[in-house]
Amino acid sequence: MSILLIDVGNTRMKWALVEGQKIISQMLFISEGSFSKNLSSSMIELCLKNSWEIEQIICSSVISIEQTNSLQTAFKEIYPKTIWKQISGLALIEKISTSYLSPAQLGSDRRAMIIAAQNLYPQKNILIVSAGTATTLDMITAQAHHLGGWILPGVSLMKDSLMQGTGRLAMESSFTENEFPIEIGIDTQSSINQGILASQLGAIEIAKRYAERKNIQLDLILLSGGNGKQLLNHQDHSDQNIKSHYEDNLVLKGLMVWYQNN
Repeated sequence: MSILLIDVGNTRMKWALVEGQKIISQMLFISEGSFSKNLSSSMIELCLKNSWEIEQIICSSVISIEQTNSLQTAFKEIYPKTIWKQISGLALIEKISTSYLSPAQLGSDRRAMIIAAQNLYPQKNILIVSAGTATTLDMITAQAHHLGGWILPGVSLMKDSLMQGTGRLAMESSFTENEFPIEIGIDTQSSINQGILASQLGAIEIAKRYAERKNIQLDLILLSGGNGKQLLNHQDHSDQNIKSHYEDNLVLKGLMVWYQNN
């Protein structure tokens, strides 16, 4: 029997399949992929095509309750006996505490990434940066405590807002993973690209300065998400005490750890 992990984000649905008997000992996906958020039927069709026997579905969802319930109902029609479990901001709160005033309101994706980071890199002070539709930053200490974080528009949202708010600004496509140097813009397009990049990197620098003020020596900046590799290319590697690393599918890995501990 298999476990299906689902990360329903604002723009895409990521998924991974794991064997229930092997999940305890190793973090290996049998298969993985992603679909447009609105193509949940494609996920179900894929399960049926491959004749996957799904024992449990472990889900993180940041879309509306109504949309999430529709997704759950669609799966229940095909897999009526399959157990559906949905992570929340309270997941493993007894093992990873938080300074969040209302822990239940912490996004399930952020909570899953916190769980994954603490499991992958225990006893480390970590800044988690997820660069997706929104860019989120979360800080956890070596004592497995979540201090809180920051949320800002991601690369695409920033570009979209400029297009909507300033009709005369013509913009090209969003970032690629190719590295370009941090410079001052010398035309409209480069000014936009450099400005957005500066805002994303600036948030990371502010988080680092916050850690310094709190006498927290960061050990690791852990990046994930669609623009995570782009931001990784621009991290300052002069400080040997702070490592930078890109980790794919951090939410799905957090779901796996949560499953292991339930």
